[in-house]
Amino acid sequence: MAGRAGRRAGITRVADITMLDTLGIPTFQAIRPTARTLAVSQGKGVTADLAKLSAMMEAIELWHAEQPMRPVATTSPREVAGKLGYDVHALPLCTPTLLHDGLPVDWVAAKSLVDGARTLVPKDVVEFTLVRRTGWNPPVFFSSTNGLASGNTQAEAVLHALYEVIERDAVTGFMIGGDRGVRVDPRSLGSPVVDDLCVTMERAGVRLEARSLTSPTGLPCFVARITCDDYPPPFLGFGCHLSSDIALSRALTEAAQARLGYVSGARDDLRPDIQEDLGARRRPEPPREAEAPISPMHAHESLVDDLEDVVKRAAVAFSHPPLVVDLTREDMGVPVVRVLAPGSRVCPEVF
Repeated sequence: MAGRAGRRAGITRVADITMLDTLGIPTFQAIRPTARTLAVSQGKGVTADLAKLSAMMEAIELWHAEQPMRPVATTSPREVAGKLGYDVHALPLCTPTLLHDGLPVDWVAAKSLVDGARTLVPKDVVEFTLVRRTGWNPPVFFSSTNGLASGNTQAEAVLHALYEVIERDAVTGFMIGGDRGVRVDPRSLGSPVVDDLCVTMERAGVRLEARSLTSPTGLPCFVARITCDDYPPPFLGFGCHLSSDIALSRALTEAAQARLGYVSGARDDLRPDIQEDLGARRRPEPPREAEAPISPMHAHESLVDDLEDVVKRAAVAFSHPPLVVDLTREDMGVPVVRVLAPGSRVCPEVF
């Protein structure tokens, strides 16, 4: 399925970049020369096959978000306020924003994940493209890939997307909200996968700091920070899941993926000032914090139960029902969705 969809999405090659780094944690890149956003998508995993699939699926998701959408209505928030079921001002906004109740907005169809009620969401928070626009385009909504996900089924895609929205809300609090979380001991989970990743980093001379982040949903959310003397800039990875084991392993592998992105130099969105972090090695190390044990959480026996649980948590935490837009195309055959959670936080620093 991913192979056929990948060709349709313009993937011309998939590169194994794992051995460019000393870590050896599987990381792949999927390349789309004709992309309207990033030409290079990355994927990671505990095995090469999972990392390769992850890279391809990320590229396929982006392709779906890049496709122009036809609005079902163009009108002001005031005119559709009674049909929305949420506050449009609770969506991620540009800073500053020109949003006001009388501004004409293009809308697309969505539905509530709580009760299936049909609603509308602004097209600009669903589409994502870096193509230069013409005409008047006032800064209104913050455009990103947050909540864009795919899966073997639509339910799986929705769950992946919702995890990402919840993760980035917690990470925004960590990055700009002053919430540093709690430093934790990854080995306290007793997870063979996490333990193997820790050993891999130790053998490569990489220092690891893991923190449990605060989320109003109560879900396990982690940030992993890795540094080493050979390549001093710090790299971060994040993860969220009902299972503490999966959430933490995602954070660890994502940190390795972020590092490899700079080692390879192939990504379109690399920070030009990354080498400024070389000065970090000359600054005194902060006092080492005690590492708290991780209180494990576990997923349910079925993905459907997982989704029901996470939707309920998000609706309570963000005071709005999470919403979904189905981006699936029959000619691609891959379930792809965009999930929005009005009331959740996301900021440019997260990307």
